[in-house]
Amino acid sequence: MNALVDPRLAFLARASARLVLVESGAMDLDEAFDELIESVCDCARWPLAEQWECSHPPPKYRGRR
Repeated sequence: MNALVDPRLAFLARASARLVLVESGAMDLDEAFDELIESVCDCARWPLAEQWECSHPPPKYRGRR
């Protein structure tokens, strides 16, 4: 039997399982979140974005004078 699974349901099932692991202390939140996002993103943009944010902080808010 070859049944197709809706990818949205698969994502929600993975997220639910990771929540249970985090709540039980078997997995830390950063690991659970990062691996879940990487599973749907499948790109190398995240390290580059993080590096950019570290080297180019947002400009300071300039209030009205």
